[in-house]
Amino acid sequence: MHKILIGSARVLGFMAVVLLILYSCKKDEDSFPPTILLVQEDGYISSDTSLAAGSDIRMKVMISKGSLNITNFLIDVYTDSVSRYFDTGMNTEYLLWEGMFIKTLAPLEDWKFMAIDRDGNTTTTSINISLDPISQYNALISYSPTDFGAQDNVQFGGCYNISDSSMYFHHVVAADTSLQKGIDMICFYDEIDKNTIASSGANIGDGIFPVNPTDWTFTNETRYMESSMSIDDFNMAVNDSIILANYDEGEAKRKAKKLTADDIYTFRTGSGKLGMFKVNAVNGTGNGSINISLKIQQ
Repeated sequence: MHKILIGSARVLGFMAVVLLILYSCKKDEDSFPPTILLVQEDGYISSDTSLAAGSDIRMKVMISKGSLNITNFLIDVYTDSVSRYFDTGMNTEYLLWEGMFIKTLAPLEDWKFMAIDRDGNTTTTSINISLDPISQYNALISYSPTDFGAQDNVQFGGCYNISDSSMYFHHVVAADTSLQKGIDMICFYDEIDKNTIASSGANIGDGIFPVNPTDWTFTNETRYMESSMSIDDFNMAVNDSIILANYDEGEAKRKAKKLTADDIYTFRTGSGKLGMFKVNAVNGTGNGSINISLKIQQ
């Protein structure tokens, strides 16, 4: 009986080892990570390069699942600190993503692209973008102070096209798709964000406008970042170096909200144009207005 018990123990031990190996192999198979690739295509960056400050950074990324669906795609940019430039969730087998950013004043940007699957398996690839030492700054165009009307203002429109300095009432733009293509900034008021400048690509709540700008046929996303620069710095700025020093893609938001006099924001339009504005006055609420001074890259 004693020998049988010992033999049984050996068999059981052997079976346990086999099962452990089989489980490990299956786990490895289930954990096969996604693949991630920067697409090589004209106009897109896919490897280490050097760019002038303020230059467009266009990238196209292709991600395919391994054994499990992709659930997250992230972009982190490392300079003296780290900024998360992009972070989105999903549940898909395949993703083809493209985006546009700008080259900052940082001497070196280390871009890391991460794809994560359902089990947390991560694949990472990276490129370095250095600052072109002979790059030059772009001059700024200064605009006269401009009134932006909120949604119920009947005196001032609130939908602004930066390229030709034209302002429209929201109901006019909602009915004209050709105008929608050029709108970079939209003014409105609500009880949460208060006096706000955003764009049609922002998450504007329903009920503010008869037709929500997010439901237009063509939408643009402008991103804003509050700045600590002084009013004197704003007034004296003649090139975009000050904007580049005060705009961080990872920190920028889709709304410049709760605006008050003397607030200063930098921004980037959906087409990549950099600018900044200073709030001169805020009047009223839904039928009120915001007066701002604008400076845009030439």
